[in-house]
Order: sequence, then C-alpha cells, then structure tokens
Amino acid sequence: MTNRFRVALLALAVGLALADSSIVTLAVPRILGRFDVGITTVAWVLTSFNLVLALAAVPCAYLARPRPNRAFAIGAATFAAASFVCGAAPAFSVLLTARSVQAVGAALLVVAALELLQDSLGDSTRAVHVWVGAGVVGAACGPAAGGLLTQTFGWRSIFLVQVPLALALLAAVRRERTPRALEAAGRPRLTANLALLLLSGGLVAALFLLVLLLVTGWGMSPAAAGFVLSVLPLSALAAARLAPRSIGIRMRIASGVVLIGGGLAALALLPHAGWPWTLLPQVLIGFGVGLAIAALTELALGGRGDDVVQGGWTLASRHAGVVLGLLLLAPLLTTALERNKEEALRAGTAEVLDSRIPPLDKLGVAQDVLDAVDTAKKEGRLPRVGDVFEDRPDTEEYRSLASSLGNELDRAVTNAFSRPFWLAAALALAALLPLVLSRWERA
Repeated sequence: MTNRFRVALLALAVGLALADSSIVTLAVPRILGRFDVGITTVAWVLTSFNLVLALAAVPCAYLARPRPNRAFAIGAATFAAASFVCGAAPAFSVLLTARSVQAVGAALLVVAALELLQDSLGDSTRAVHVWVGAGVVGAACGPAAGGLLTQTFGWRSIFLVQVPLALALLAAVRRERTPRALEAAGRPRLTANLALLLLSGGLVAALFLLVLLLVTGWGMSPAAAGFVLSVLPLSALAAARLAPRSIGIRMRIASGVVLIGGGLAALALLPHAGWPWTLLPQVLIGFGVGLAIAALTELALGGRGDDVVQGGWTLASRHAGVVLGLLLLAPLLTTALERNKEEALRAGTAEVLDSRIPPLDKLGVAQDVLDAVDTAKKEGRLPRVGDVFEDRPDTEEYRSLASSLGNELDRAVTNAFSRPFWLAAALALAALLPLVLSRWERA
C-alpha cells in the first residue's frame, strides 16, 4: 500500500466517524415513524452518540497511545459491528445502545488516526491539518449524506452502508512490533477547548436546526435538503484552501467565529420561507468553520505534550458542545413552535373567514384545519395544509385560500426558528470570550 493511499484511508476514517454526529438528522422523522417513541426520546439517537463520544474521547486517547494501530483496528471493527446493529435494530432501545457503542468505536478510530497520520506524513503540523479537515468535512457533510441515503434507500441504509466502509479501513493498519515510547500527556489548553465547546454548541443550529427547518418546517424532501446543505461543507473546504497561512492564528479564530456568528444571525433574520435564503448564511458559516475550527484545534494541540491525548481533549470539547447545543436549543425551538403555531392558527382562521369560498363551507374548512393541527400535534410533526384541501373543489377560491394558509404556516415556522438561531449565534460568539479574557496559554 502506498503512503498516500494510507493517508486517504485515515482521513476517511476520521470523516466517517465524525459524520455520524449529524448523519441521522434528516432520518429522525422516519425513525420516529418506525418506533413508538416521542420526539424527545427519538432525539437521543443524536444526543447519545455525541454524549458518549465526548465522554469516551480522552480515555480512548490514553488507550490508543502505546499501540495506535491496534486501537485503530479495534475502533474500526467496533464501529462496523455497531453500525450493522443500528441498521438492523428491531427496537428503539437496541438502536440507542448500538449508537452508544458506535460512538466508542468512533472515538478510538479518530484519536488513533491522529497518531497514524503523523507516522505516515512525518510532519505533525500537516497531520493535524489533515485530521482536523477530515473531521470538519465529515461532520458538515453528515446531514447531506444522511438525507440522500434516507430518501433513496431508507433510514437503515445510513448505518448499513458504513459497515463495508469501516471494514475497508482495516487496510490502513500496520503490524506493531513494540509499543511506542510515550511522552508526557500534558494538561489540556483550557481556553482553546472551552472556545471549541462554545463554538460547537452554536454550530448545532447549522447542522441540526437548519435541517429541521428545511425538511420538517418547509416540507423539502431529505434528498433535496441534502443538496442545499452541501453548501456548508463546500464553503468550509474553500476556506481551508483559500485562507492565507500568513494570517495569524488569532486572526483566523476571530474571523471564523465572527463569520459563524454572523451566518447564524442571518438565519435568525430570514425574511421569507424558502431554501435560497439560507445559501448566503451557509457560505458565511462554512467559511467560519474552515477558519476557526482548524485554528482552535491547532492552538489546543500545539506544544502541550502528547498529540493523541490533546486530540482526545479537543474531540471531547467539540462533542460536549454539540450536546450542550442540543440541550439548550431543542426545548427553545419546541416552545417557540407551539407559540407560533397558535398564532398561525388564529391568523389562519381569519383567512378562512375572509376568503371567497362559499359561506357554508367556511365552517367545515376551519374545523378541518383544527383537526389537521390536532393530528399533527399527536404525531409530533407540523400540520400539512394540503391535506385539508385534497377533497375540496379545485377552484381559484380554494387554491388561493390553501396558498394563504400555507404562507401563514411557513411564516410561523420560520419565525419560530428565529430565537434558537439567535441563541446559537450568541453561543458561537461567546467562543471569543475565553480567548480574549485569557493571555492565550503558552506551552
């Protein structure tokens, strides 16, 4: 095997493992329909993976230090086996357990890959850049890949397709004759890792809430939403390639954080429903991710002892931030949706009463709208206005009313997402505080 091919496999391992932190986002409604659980419960398919990954990252880094090849092989095998169980899970409890095991395998894969990249490239700085870049692209591509697979083959395919990919990673493993000499692990850089945690918490809005807005809120198909969401990882890649290395690390972090905060604020200020309005905010967030995440990780790893252990700390910080973001933003969104849905219902009732349909039909349409809202609430989804008019006359009056009610619902949903996006922007910008208030820890 050529060295270049081995590096590509190691980068794939990092991207594949970290894509699972977000890959099931677009599949959540399908999983909800398959298992008899509530919305709060099904969200643990996302939360459990990120929580276990955050808790396992540092212990797995210590386990991987003496024999990274062995740790990488165990991680790949564990990840593949858990992915298969996820894809075949007959019950939600089995799926949740397998997701947790999958996270442990992912942690081993990712931390061991850093050491193996350094061994293959012979350059610690280049290895860190490849490691960080693969992780950023993997996490950012997760929703798009999950959406395409869900739409085409069903939600189980998300996990089953990863089984052969994870097993193929075993080709990157070399024989380890003796354990490597270990240097002092060193203590983590608290400010850089805290900044990573806060920034990752804000990015939850881009990786999760934006997905929900496109699919659940505006009714896009998972595949179409996946294509729209590809703007973010492409922008992150462009930023990583185009940003001049002469720019100081502080400036890269500050610029990236401001771009991410600005992009999230732009999502909070969307003037109308519609995916084209999300493209520019995604570009801003993507460029910010390409600048800030890489620079913060570089700062956290630089000159502070064993890179594998420090990489474990950065991994733990990033995914603890994802869990924090989910725990903060999800309840806020649920409350806002309930409030705005009631406002939309009142506005919709007024639209029905003011419409030009026959007066005797107005009461029936209004009752059907109420029934559609109640049904959607029980099923944990947003109401579909089109269902109300399926058996109604196909006349200009009814089409106009259906359009008006749809617009009211879109407006209510878009406005409901505004507050969570604002909170996410504040979380992201808060990442500047630990760096500004400290003297930037020195090695």
